[in-house]
Amino acid sequence: MMTTKSLMKTFIMRLFPWLITAAALYIAFHDIDFDQFVHTARHAAPEFLLIAVALTALSYLLRARRWQLLYPTPSLSFHNSWRVLTLGFFMNNILPARTGEFVRAHMGARVTGDKRTLVLATITCERLADGLCLSLFFVLFAFWASPGPVGFSLRIVSLGFAAVTGLIALVIWGRRWCDPIVLWIKQKFPYPSVNYALDRVDVFLNGLRPLFRPSLWPKLVLSSVLVWSIESCVYFFTARAFHHTLSLETVMLFMVSVNFSSLIPSAPGGFGVIEAIASTCLVSIGIDREVALAMVIAQHLIQYIVVGVPGVFIMFSWQKTLEKVRRQLELGESETEVH
Repeated sequence: MMTTKSLMKTFIMRLFPWLITAAALYIAFHDIDFDQFVHTARHAAPEFLLIAVALTALSYLLRARRWQLLYPTPSLSFHNSWRVLTLGFFMNNILPARTGEFVRAHMGARVTGDKRTLVLATITCERLADGLCLSLFFVLFAFWASPGPVGFSLRIVSLGFAAVTGLIALVIWGRRWCDPIVLWIKQKFPYPSVNYALDRVDVFLNGLRPLFRPSLWPKLVLSSVLVWSIESCVYFFTARAFHHTLSLETVMLFMVSVNFSSLIPSAPGGFGVIEAIASTCLVSIGIDREVALAMVIAQHLIQYIVVGVPGVFIMFSWQKTLEKVRRQLELGESETEVH
């Protein structure tokens, strides 16, 4: 039985992302000329939007292949990789707090037979690779492109990804010095819960190992650069649909601002937050606010469509299993298998 205090805490935690979204939507739309915005949207060139849709779909196929490269065992087929990855992104668009990542870990464990902790580690590995690649693109092409606090925040996030990756690398490479400490903890606290927690940490670190395996770096770097190069073309053609030809610097700023702003806790899919931050970045470099907002919304809708259409079919094909996953997430169950 939940107490009044715990119910209130749960209510506030669930309300908080929506408050952020409401504030972001106000920032994005409060001084928009809606007639001009509608005119801009109505005169978008559909052929460029279709190219952007096709390129986005291609990028998700490449992401599925890259996840296979990062997976430490051969148990993840390309078909299952694409299905689980697409479902995870789709769930992120309809569930709060990026819960789709946990759904992806559950379903990845189901199709591979591996532990969910291991699958979640590979997803973390993939996210780190994305963050590092985006940060590299940002530093090389757009580090000083956006003035003001938004640009400063993007620079901090870029440095943060590098710092987190470096810290994880130190932990993995220094594990042989950590083993005596782990053994001492197990002997000092011989409790099942302690052993379980340490085992999960060990499984998680094993899942991160591929990111720091030098023999894998050429394929990982090539696949990540290819994914984000194709994504950058999506942003270029989205802008072309609204009769803007962006420079490489501006394309990178557009792409990085959209993806880094999606890290902020908000309503499902980051709607509102992405529009506020990315459009502000584009306005700061001279693009009209109505055009900037139309460009960001169009790009956001393309992402929804590309993962939403197949995501719905995948969700219904796994409906019974997803219901079990939902119950486990609500109950906070641990490493119990989902069949």
